[in-house]
Amino acid sequence: MSSTTGTSLAIEFWPIEKVKPYDNNVKIHGEEQIRKIAESIKRFGFDQPIVVDKDGVIIKGHGRSEAARYLGLERVPVLVRRDLTDEEIKASRIADNRVAISDFDTVGLQNEIASIDLDLSGIFDKKELAFLEADLSEFKPEAVSEDLYADIEAKATETQEKIIATDKAAVKIQDALGFKTITGEQERIVARFMARVEGTTEKVGAEAFVEFASNYIK
Repeated sequence: MSSTTGTSLAIEFWPIEKVKPYDNNVKIHGEEQIRKIAESIKRFGFDQPIVVDKDGVIIKGHGRSEAARYLGLERVPVLVRRDLTDEEIKASRIADNRVAISDFDTVGLQNEIASIDLDLSGIFDKKELAFLEADLSEFKPEAVSEDLYADIEAKATETQEKIIATDKAAVKIQDALGFKTITGEQERIVARFMARVEGTTEKVGAEAFVEFASNYIK
């Protein structure tokens, strides 16, 4: 197992063409996110290098790589992990993605943004800024839970009503059976079958047919 203890990892500058995306990258970056990363790089600099293996395949930084291409950058800072084994590279990718989905300290982030006298509109969209700048002192999670529960109940009721309406709606028998016509010989067989079904269920027509079918599939 390799170790970086006592090892100096120098940042190199590579042509963007040498940086290759990992084919099985599980972290998806949408166009809007790429634009935000690009805006951050443009305003504050490319201070987080793209981490690659010895062959130039990205370990960490797919979003930064795509943002660099979006900005038309010809060269990008990279950190080449020639010291890692293939298994360690895979583990590093997984660990990076796992850390990336961790929760934020929302209040702490709000305080940090409030202390900055800069326009962050290109990095955060309007909804994100509105939430981050909102006063959460009166935020009541239980109210959200109640509203969510009410919404779920309403949706369940609506779905059930649609099911009931569908169950009562008339449909053509051909839609249920999957065919429109039968031969004269087949018609005589079906007629005898229906006579037996009606005699067994003591009902007639569709009610007899459905009850017989229901009992058969139980």
